[in-house]
Amino acid sequence: MDERDRHRDFMALLDAHGAAVMTMLRRLARVNRTDAEDAFQETAARVWRNMHEFPRLANPRAWVMTIAYRAFVDVRARQRVHDPLPDAVDARAGLPNDSAERNETADRVQSAIAALDEPVRQVVVLHYMSGLTLAETATAMKLSAGTVKSRLNAALGRLRSVLA
Repeated sequence: MDERDRHRDFMALLDAHGAAVMTMLRRLARVNRTDAEDAFQETAARVWRNMHEFPRLANPRAWVMTIAYRAFVDVRARQRVHDPLPDAVDARAGLPNDSAERNETADRVQSAIAALDEPVRQVVVLHYMSGLTLAETATAMKLSAGTVKSRLNAALGRLRSVLA
């Protein structure tokens, strides 16, 4: 792949998946936008360095989301911070603003997800909110599919009790 093709493919990946990556990173980081932005920059750098893999990719979205998740984990490991619950703006990110009731429900759901324990919340964000399959989520998090299923089950139980 020559440099021009590499740059074109890189920009196409960012155009196609950048918004979804940033949404996922913001949800993982909760209100700490700096962590999300740092992880996005790290994601872009890692994608650029690994563009030689691009022609062989069966699922470019899963590849980029996996890189983004791992970049986020690395940023968090370097910073060792624990964030508060998301503010109302982050909690409604990406949701239609068609009614007060819908926004209130979205706020409750987002707050309940944000309150989950970190490992459980990360699985929920990757699988349900970022659209990765169970296998892709397991690969991204370096977990077994059974562990992912277990964490999703725990999350759903907790969310049911909180939202009931």
